[in-house]
Amino acid sequence: MSKILYFGNLLFTTTAADLTKLVKPHSDVISAPIGLDRKTYKSRGFGFVEVPDASARKVVAALHGTNFQGRELTVNESVPRPSSKREKMLADRARKEREQAQDDPDAE
Repeated sequence: MSKILYFGNLLFTTTAADLTKLVKPHSDVISAPIGLDRKTYKSRGFGFVEVPDASARKVVAALHGTNFQGRELTVNESVPRPSSKREKMLADRARKEREQAQDDPDAE
C-alpha cells in the first residue's frame, strides 16, 4: 500500500523531478505529479508525492516546515476532496479531532 502526501507552497517553477529529488533521501517515490491549471497548464504551487505507507510519517516529519527553493513547505497526508456538504462537514470534524489529538497526545 501507499500514501499520497500533499506538498504546498511550492514555487510555480517546481517540477515533478524537483519533488522526487527532495523526497528520495527519505523514501522511495512512486509518483510525484504537480497540480496544474486546467486552462493554462501552469503550476498552481502544489503537488502530491506517493510514497510507501511505512515511510509516509517519516517524510512528513522530515520535510514539513523546511525551506525548499526559498519557501517554507507545507507537507501533510492528502485526504480526498469531499463531494457533498455532509461529507465536507464530516471531513472537517475528523480533521479537527486529528489536530486536537496531535496537540494533546496525553488525551487518549
